[in-house]
Amino acid sequence: MPEAAKARGRGLVRLAIAGVVVSLCAAVVWIATWRSFAPRSGPLSPVLEGAVAVAPGVFLLGKTAPAAVYLVETADGLVLVDSGLDADAQAVKSQLRELGFDARALVAILLTHVHADHSLGAGHLRKVSGARVYAGRADCATLRAGGPREAFFSMFHMPHLAPHATAVDVELVGDETLTFGDARFTVLATPGHTPGSVCYLLEYEGQRILFTGDVVQHLRHPRDGDLGTYAAHLAPAYGGNARDYLASLERLRAMPVPDLVLPGHPLMDVPPESPRMSDQRWHALLDGGISDLRQLVARYDVDGASFLDGTPRELLAGLHYFGNLGSAAVYCLSTPKRLVLFDAPGGPALVEFLKERFQKKGWTGRKVSAILLTSGDDERIAGLAAITREMGCPVLGSKAALVQVRRLCPPGAELLTEADLARTGLPDATAIPLAGRGVGPLAYQFRWAGKTVLVSGAIPVKLSGPALERLCAEVDCRGTGAAAYIQSLARLADVRPDLWLPAEPIQGQNANQYDNDWEKVLQQNRRVLEP
Repeated sequence: MPEAAKARGRGLVRLAIAGVVVSLCAAVVWIATWRSFAPRSGPLSPVLEGAVAVAPGVFLLGKTAPAAVYLVETADGLVLVDSGLDADAQAVKSQLRELGFDARALVAILLTHVHADHSLGAGHLRKVSGARVYAGRADCATLRAGGPREAFFSMFHMPHLAPHATAVDVELVGDETLTFGDARFTVLATPGHTPGSVCYLLEYEGQRILFTGDVVQHLRHPRDGDLGTYAAHLAPAYGGNARDYLASLERLRAMPVPDLVLPGHPLMDVPPESPRMSDQRWHALLDGGISDLRQLVARYDVDGASFLDGTPRELLAGLHYFGNLGSAAVYCLSTPKRLVLFDAPGGPALVEFLKERFQKKGWTGRKVSAILLTSGDDERIAGLAAITREMGCPVLGSKAALVQVRRLCPPGAELLTEADLARTGLPDATAIPLAGRGVGPLAYQFRWAGKTVLVSGAIPVKLSGPALERLCAEVDCRGTGAAAYIQSLARLADVRPDLWLPAEPIQGQNANQYDNDWEKVLQQNRRVLEP
């Protein structure tokens, strides 16, 4: 063969080989491109459990207790709904690997609300991936500030965890459309669980999928606010709002029913529930929360939301909560002729504290006419020396409490026991001797403005993590102290107060007691101390 022909042949072979290589590369690129645009298929889980696919391209990362995280695989990259409790997002990243994904492919983190179990991993994941963080506008200031603590942890006691600041790239007000590849999210403003709570309605692969966060915490029929409406029963500092929450649930009910509902806490459902919704099931679920909130709003309208959260307020006409001095609540009853003060906390600061409150009430020249002690504990009597010198008022307590009181009051101070209660001017009142916690504890039951009021000191206590630790430290759970405390609970079971005023409010509790609220408090205290 002539050399020229041979050269042309070698060139054609090289050209053919190059063409094959180019074709192979194109095929690889095409396959990769197709792979990135097509959601993963495979077995879909019929229930919300584990790290599983719940729809094509939509995954539950269910091992991020207590709250769930969800993943949507789109042509533009991975979209995460919520980010878990771990500041380093280890549980999220490990589940992504388990499902064959890489956290560096994240392009968006859609937060449903500020609570720590939904938001604390977002900052780390944003740093790892460069993903943008989206959140409801009314929660953004709290996210960026990393506080206050109760806005992140609500009423849950997690002393081993700390909130931190999280950058938010996009503030959401509702009705925005967020598009990632062929995945289209509509933002629904649903405040009430927190001020900035949002739901995300995903339209993808022919399905309508609703991510609810804690607006709907789980998929079983709700009881006692466990749909997520518990937040509306808490003091304002925790961010819940009954009227807003009611409007949010009513908005969800008026919408076309989603094909799938993915709640914030599917682990609350035992056994695991299917996210697939029928009209009947979805409406029944929402109706339970709507009924709870309608009742709560109606009660607030009639009785007021009388939270003992540090904000001074008149609980009933003439019955005042002056706020807290330290951790202790200050209550005062004003009758036409008398001012009755319950306990004397705060040390010397109590005098100026009361003068300020009296001035705001227009009580110029009025003085406390009697102090009723719920115990002789230091926290209850720390202000006695100052207040009795300033106002010369008698002090009433149990005989055991008065032993402590005598060393604080000036010579000649009038000291009264429960037998002298009528002399204090407290109307239609009964002193109830208690035992098991503190020095000579007493509770006071009286009728005022058509309601039964109970001022109870430190027995019982509304339980929280810190309150439980303190109760167990102060009461001998295995000895006579526990038995005496339990007997005190039995004595208080007959009271059935409309308003309950404890010495130290827990979680800014509402003074109003409804239905079986009081029985629940007594039962919870009893369970802690019963053998």
